[in-house]
Amino acid sequence: MEEHIEADYRFEKVLYIIVNLLVGISLVYYLLRIDQVFKTDDPWNLFILLLFSCKLLMDMYIFKIGFASFSLVLLFLPVVSILGFAPIGEVQPLFNDRTHLIEKHFYALAFGALFFYYIWSILLWLTNKTYRNYDAKILSYFSGTVHSLLATWVFSALAIIASIIYLPDLPGLAYKDLSPSLLPGNAWNSVVVISYFFVLMGVKESAIRKFALFFVPFWLLTHYARVDILGLLLILYLLLTATKKLDVIKSRFSVKKAALIGGGLLVFSYLGLVRHTGLVFDAEALLESVSMLINYPTVQDLVYSTAAAMEVTQVYGNFYTLIDYIPQLIPSFFGVEADSPEAAHLVASLIHTNYGLFAFGEFYLNFKVIGMVLAPFVTYMILFLPALILKKIFGNFGLALGYYWIVLTVARVLWYGFIYYIKPLVIILPVFIIIYFIIASFEKDLVHKPALKSTDPH
Repeated sequence: MEEHIEADYRFEKVLYIIVNLLVGISLVYYLLRIDQVFKTDDPWNLFILLLFSCKLLMDMYIFKIGFASFSLVLLFLPVVSILGFAPIGEVQPLFNDRTHLIEKHFYALAFGALFFYYIWSILLWLTNKTYRNYDAKILSYFSGTVHSLLATWVFSALAIIASIIYLPDLPGLAYKDLSPSLLPGNAWNSVVVISYFFVLMGVKESAIRKFALFFVPFWLLTHYARVDILGLLLILYLLLTATKKLDVIKSRFSVKKAALIGGGLLVFSYLGLVRHTGLVFDAEALLESVSMLINYPTVQDLVYSTAAAMEVTQVYGNFYTLIDYIPQLIPSFFGVEADSPEAAHLVASLIHTNYGLFAFGEFYLNFKVIGMVLAPFVTYMILFLPALILKKIFGNFGLALGYYWIVLTVARVLWYGFIYYIKPLVIILPVFIIIYFIIASFEKDLVHKPALKSTDPH
């Protein structure tokens, strides 16, 4: 029996290597054509899309449902839009029909999206980020790590209150009619999701925790905060479908899980279509939302804004927005400001877009083609290095917190920029950790029992 399992594993590994070699060779096609004129009848676009689709299916089989598959789907959506729909003019036609920037920079867009996906998948494979070896081990720390009832109360209340401050209107209004945050600042969404980490890991018997567990996702979803909650829903899905008591069990396919994933994707697509009119049932929008799952409207916007970034770079030269993350992290009362706005806003100030920018687009803005080659490696390091530091300082508690923050923000990192990941990590997260330990220590002194119990057997 063991010999058969080992043989199957070797076959999968060999097949995976062969598929990656074939896919890697196909990247050369777009690299060599980066500066050439776009051909509308190029048959290689469909062939390479099919090749990468096979790779996606194999990646899903290797990694299972978890962070790796989640991030790869985020990266595959632009591949579908660029190779499948851009050649026939069905990507952001409202803007692109007038400028034709997608056609002008088609081969650079295709190379950037494909290369990022390819290298990202290889890095995940080399670092063994499968569900069993990554997600399952860390998810086991999400239950029973926080023993402080007082901290559970405080962060549950904070998550609820911050959700209302961030999105103060009642559910159902159109997106354009939503009010700004009740209090100044643009980081209330980060306050919500960081607080929610301590809710997830809190004392199960707490009534306010049970209410917060439901209220926060409901409030964010019904106010169209889809990117804020995308990773959070993945974690909730994994905790609901792959855990039993304190042990994480093997993730197996089932009709129930497939229905949950399919239904969740449909809800996200539907909310994007009806947010301009408000939360009403629209049968036509429901049907349209199914087709939009493939050529996702937000991804279309990002494809166009990335093409605009390439045009801006060619017309005006390089913009070194990456170095500007340093002054952007310094609170404004110190008198130090970034020399330029965030990359997506800089592009939109020169060519009208709907904002947002793929990670490889910002690297192109800084270093052109060399930047696109560096993009997946640098992004991977920026995303995972803080989690390693948190683990080094706080053990399994820090490892769980680092994983949580990666999953929560990976969509923003890949689609909107690093600032949404780094700034809360540097400014808000440390404050919340300190608050947690102060509350836990205070409760420990009151009841004479450990407030934080490590799950590390060593």
